[in-house]
Amino acid sequence: MDEQDFPEIKTGNGIDRDLAATANDRIKKAVIEINSLKSAVASLEKTIVNLDGKNEKLQTRIFWLTVVGVALATTQIVQVIDIIKSWL
Repeated sequence: MDEQDFPEIKTGNGIDRDLAATANDRIKKAVIEINSLKSAVASLEKTIVNLDGKNEKLQTRIFWLTVVGVALATTQIVQVIDIIKSWL
């Protein structure tokens, strides 16, 4: 933001009225910006909830893949032990 976004407002009714009008203008701009940020945060929250659901599915799949991998590795260890026994 630059100086053009925050002009000093001249009312012609004295310095105190100029300051009040300028303050009111800046408060109005701040409220508008806060409202736009609130809508952006709401949109972001929806995205996070959606991604969290997808992440949960992925974690479940990875868990079961790990279980299957461990089971297969266990069966291979038994075969390796049998081969080592046959060498001795």
